[in-house]
Amino acid sequence: MTISITKEFEFHAAHHLPEHKGGCKNVHGHSYILKVELQGTVCESGPSTGMIIDFGDLKQIVNDNVLDKVDHRDLNMLWRNPTAEVMVETIAYWIEPHLPKEVRLTRVRLWETRTSYAEWRAE
Repeated sequence: MTISITKEFEFHAAHHLPEHKGGCKNVHGHSYILKVELQGTVCESGPSTGMIIDFGDLKQIVNDNVLDKVDHRDLNMLWRNPTAEVMVETIAYWIEPHLPKEVRLTRVRLWETRTSYAEWRAE
């Protein structure tokens, strides 16, 4: 049986969209919410018995490979045009190689505001 789990993270960063015609052309900040969804089968032995991955291990992967790069940063130092769409795709690629081979990254959602998010889904 395949199980899905999701873990939520928060980070704060500044950016601007140099090609934008509206207010987002100016430097501004967001309190981003990042949700990472994984799928896998439940481990039947070892330290992760009863889990597809320990939430603490997922937290470490995201902290080391995403949050350490983006939290309290100027996102234009990482991307020329740091839209939520561009960021969520990159974040998925930063996470994926660090997951155990039996665990699949299925969805990443990045909320830029309370009502607006971009979503990456595995194909």
